[in-house]
Amino acid sequence: MKLLSFIVLLFFICSNGQSYTRQWYTMDNGLPQNSIKDIVKDKHGFIWLSMEGRVLRYDGSNFVQYKDFKLNNLSFGDFYGNIKKDSIAVFNNSEKNVLLISQRRPAIIPFNKTLKPDISKDNRIYKRLLKNNVTVRYVSFIDSYFVQLKTGTYYFEKNSIVYVDRKSKQRIKLDFEFPRNRLKRLFVHGENVFIADPGNKKILQLYHGKYFYVDAPSTYTDPETRIYWQQITGQVFMINHGKIFRSQFLEGKLDLAYVLEYKNIDKEISGAMFYDDASRKLYIGSSINGLTILSLSDFSVSRKSLPYQDEVCYAAIPYGENSVLTQEGVRYYKNKSERLYKAPQSYDKRYIFQDDSGNLVYRENNSIHIRYKKTGFTKYDSVSFDKKEIVGLYKNGGMYMVSVSDRNRFYLYIFDHDNFKRIVKVIPCENNTDTILRYNEELLYLGGSNGISVFSLSQNKIVRQIGQNLPVKQIIRTTDGNIWFTTYNQGIYWLKDYQVVKVPVDKNDFLANAHHILEDKNSNFWISSNNGLFKINKTKLLESLKSLKEPVTYYRYTKEHGFLNNEFNGSADPDANILDDGQFVFPSMEGFVFFTPQHVKTYFPAAQDLYIERAKVDGKMIRLKDEFFMKCGSKNAEIYIDIPYYTNLENIYLQAKLIGEETSHWINIKNDRTFRLSNIEPGKYSLLIRFLSSETGKFVYKSLPIEIEAYFYQTLPFKILIVGFVILILIIGIQIRTNFLRLKNKALKNTLIHKDKELQETNNKLKTESDYQKKLMESISHDITTPVKFIALLSQELTQSDDAKTQKKYFDSIYKTSEQLYKFTLSLKEYTELYKQENATETEYPVYDLIETKKLLFEEIAARKNTFIYNFCDHQLTAKINKNILLAVFHNIIDNAVKNTSDGEIIITSTSSEKYIEISIADTGSGMSAEQRAYYSQLFIKTENEHLTFKNYGLGLHMVIQLMMKISGKMAFHENTPKGTRITIYITL
Repeated sequence: MKLLSFIVLLFFICSNGQSYTRQWYTMDNGLPQNSIKDIVKDKHGFIWLSMEGRVLRYDGSNFVQYKDFKLNNLSFGDFYGNIKKDSIAVFNNSEKNVLLISQRRPAIIPFNKTLKPDISKDNRIYKRLLKNNVTVRYVSFIDSYFVQLKTGTYYFEKNSIVYVDRKSKQRIKLDFEFPRNRLKRLFVHGENVFIADPGNKKILQLYHGKYFYVDAPSTYTDPETRIYWQQITGQVFMINHGKIFRSQFLEGKLDLAYVLEYKNIDKEISGAMFYDDASRKLYIGSSINGLTILSLSDFSVSRKSLPYQDEVCYAAIPYGENSVLTQEGVRYYKNKSERLYKAPQSYDKRYIFQDDSGNLVYRENNSIHIRYKKTGFTKYDSVSFDKKEIVGLYKNGGMYMVSVSDRNRFYLYIFDHDNFKRIVKVIPCENNTDTILRYNEELLYLGGSNGISVFSLSQNKIVRQIGQNLPVKQIIRTTDGNIWFTTYNQGIYWLKDYQVVKVPVDKNDFLANAHHILEDKNSNFWISSNNGLFKINKTKLLESLKSLKEPVTYYRYTKEHGFLNNEFNGSADPDANILDDGQFVFPSMEGFVFFTPQHVKTYFPAAQDLYIERAKVDGKMIRLKDEFFMKCGSKNAEIYIDIPYYTNLENIYLQAKLIGEETSHWINIKNDRTFRLSNIEPGKYSLLIRFLSSETGKFVYKSLPIEIEAYFYQTLPFKILIVGFVILILIIGIQIRTNFLRLKNKALKNTLIHKDKELQETNNKLKTESDYQKKLMESISHDITTPVKFIALLSQELTQSDDAKTQKKYFDSIYKTSEQLYKFTLSLKEYTELYKQENATETEYPVYDLIETKKLLFEEIAARKNTFIYNFCDHQLTAKINKNILLAVFHNIIDNAVKNTSDGEIIITSTSSEKYIEISIADTGSGMSAEQRAYYSQLFIKTENEHLTFKNYGLGLHMVIQLMMKISGKMAFHENTPKGTRITIYITL
C-alpha cells in the first residue's frame, strides 16, 4: 500500500499539470475590499462571498453588493447551512440575529439555535467547526470545538474526542488522547471525519463514534501539505508546493484528483476556496489579495521558448502521433517542444509538406528546400527558378505544385511527382494562386484574388469560374463532400452546385477574417480566425443555410479559455492539422494551440437559470416579482437580467426586446446584463428575453410583463372625456351658429329688396362703364390717328414732290414722327391698364422729360401747320406720380392743342408749391367754347360714385379727367389771350 501511494504521488509530481487562465479581482476592478472570508455557491448557481461588513453575489460578470443590514456587528465570517434546501447562513460573533441567504438574496432572520456557531452551555463555550484552513485559529478560551454531522456530533475537548449520537443521545468517549493542535489537519467526507497524522504517516478515521487508522496517498500526511475543508460544500483540498488536489472518499478509500498547479498559492494567505465543477473554475479568496479565479483549460499552447526568437507560428506538418514539425526544425507537442535539427529562425513560415519519402519540402529565400529524412533533416538541396518569384508551394491529391510570378503574370508549375527539377505542366494564371484543391483526377480548384478557377487537366484550360471578385484564402472539402472556402475579410462561403452561398458571420464579424476549417468526429466545424476560435455544428449550419429561419450561432473560444493570444494565423499551407491521436493543431501568434475536440467543453446555462427580479428606477433599487410596474413621472429604468454564467456571455446570445413598441427588435445584452428603458410611452408591454441553453441552437425564452403608468391626462377615460367634451362644444357651437344663421337669414331677407335695387343701379352703372371702356379704346385710336394721318399725308406729298430738299425734309419729318409714334405704341399696354396701376412710384423723375417726350411726338405735326411747341417747364421739377398716367394726360391735351392750332404756338410752363405742381398748356388755336369749358370744369365737382354723363364734346378729355381724378388731381379750363385755350393741370404732391 505504501508503494502504491508513493507511485501515485510520483505520478502527480511528474505531471505537466492542467493549463488554466487566471482572473484577479481586487478593489481596483470590482471588489469593495480585498478581504474575503468565505466562498459558496447557492442552489441557483450564484457565487456568494463573505466579506467584512457585507456579502457579495457574483454571476460571472458582475458583483452585487448587499450591506444595508440592521445589525450592530457586520463582521461576517463563514457560511453554514444546507445548499440543497436553499438555506445558507452567515454569522458574526455578537449578534442574536442571523443573515440567511435564500431565494438569491440575503435577509435577517431571528435567532436559531441550530444555526448558531457558538453555544454557551454549563458555563462552557462551544464552537462549531465549519471550515478548516491555514488561517483558522484554535484558541484556548474555547472549551470545546465540535463537528456536527447528520448522525451525530464530535466534541474535541480536554485532549479527547467525545461522540454524541443524534437519535439515542448516547455519549461515547474515544479511548486515546487527542491534542487540540491536530485539528488543523481535520477534514470531513460525508459522515466520516478524517485527521491526518504526519508523524505516523496514517489517517485517523472517525465513523459513528468508532475510530481506526487507514492508509492514503502520502500527500495527505506530508507535513508540507496544507488542508482546506469547508463543511457546507463538502469540498476538501490538499495543497502541496503549489499543486492543488481534491480529496475524494470513494468505495471506502481516500483518493486525490489533481486540479492544477498554482505556484502563487504558497505566497497568498488563502482564507477560502471553492471549486465549481460545472464551470471548472477554482475560486481562491484571500484575506489580503482579493479573489482569484483559475479556469481550467481544455486547450494547450506549445511554444519553442528559444532566446531571441518570436513565437509566431504558421505552417506545420504532423510528425508522429501527437506532434507537429515546422521548417525551423522545432517539434511541438501538447505541453513541450524540442529541436530536431538546427536551422536559423525562418521568416518564410507559410508553406511546408513532406514528400512520399518523408523529406521536408518548404520555401526559403525564393527557393524550394528539400531536407532529407535519412540524414535526420541535416542535409538539403535547393531548387530555384530563374527570374521568377515563388509565391506558394503546395501538395494536394498526390500532386506537387508551385506558384511563381515573373512580375507580369502568374504561373502554376506541376512537377513530376517529387522530382522538383522536372516540370510536367505549366498553367498560366491571370491572378495569383493562394490555395489549391485537387477535386478529382480531372479537375483542380485554384483559389486566388478573383475567386476559384476550375482547371481541367485533360482540356488544359480553365473550364469554370466560381465566386468572381472574392479573394479566396483556403479551400476545404469536408467528409460529406461539401466544399467551403475562406476569404480575406469577406467571410466564409459554401459551394452549392457551383454557386457560392455566404455563411452568416458571427455577431462581432470576426469570422470575416476566418482562416481554416477542421471537422471533428461529431460533425462540428472548428474555425480559426483573427480573433478567436469558433465552433459550430455542421448539420445545424447546413440547415440554417437552407431554411434561413433560425440565426446561425457560434461558440467562440478566446484567451479566457486558455489561449495566449486570440489571433490565429492563416494564409499558409497547411494552416491547421489533425494528428493521429485525434488532436487538432492550429497556429497562432503565440505558439501552436493543441486540443482534442471531444474533450473541449461548451458551457450553457440551464433553461431555468434566468431571473428577472431586480430593477433600478430613477436611481432607486426595487425588487420585482411577476411584473414590473413603473409609476408615472419615472423617466428611466434599468432591468437587471440575473443569470449565473461564468464564461463568455456572447456564446449564449443573450438578447432582449420590448414587445409593444412600434419598432421592436432584438438587442444584444452586454456584460452588465442590463436592459434599459427610457422615454417609453405609457402602456402595457412585455420584455422578452432569450438565450441559448445548449449546442442544439434552440433558444430559451422568458418574458416579464411591464406596465408604465400614465398621467391622468394620458389615460383612456380622460381621453374619452376630452373627446366627449369636444363633441359637446361642437354641438353647442353648431346650435349657436344655427341660431345666428337664422337671424342673419332673416336680416338678409329684409335687405334683399334693397339689394335688388342697388344691383339694378349697379348693372346700369356697369353698362355705362362698359360704354366708357369702349369710348376709351376709341380715344386711344384717336390719339394714334393724328400722327398716323400726318405720316400718311407726308408720304403722299413725298410722292408728288421731285425736289430733293423737299423730299429730304419730308423723310426727316416722317422719321421723327414714326420714331415718336413707335415709342408711344410701346406704352400702349400700360396705357390700356392705367386704371389698374398704382398712383405713385417709389422713385422721382423730372416732369420736364415727360413733356419733352410728347413734344417730340407732335413737333413735326405742328410744324406742318406752322405751329411751334415750347417746353418752358422747370428742369428741376420732379414728381412721384405714375408716369404712364401723366403721359396719357399730357398726350391728349397737347394732341388737342396741335389739332386746333395753325400758324400759332403752344406754350407749356410749370410752377410748384409745397402742396401741388401746376402745369399750364396754352395754345393760340380756335379754342374751346364757354359751354365746353364750363362742362369740363363741372365734371370735377361730381363725386366718384355719381353717374357721369358724357356729352359729345370729345372722349379724350373725359378720359383725362377720369385719370386726374384717379390721382386726386384737378384741371382748370380758361380762355387764352389773345385767343385759344389754356388748360391748367394741378398735380397734388
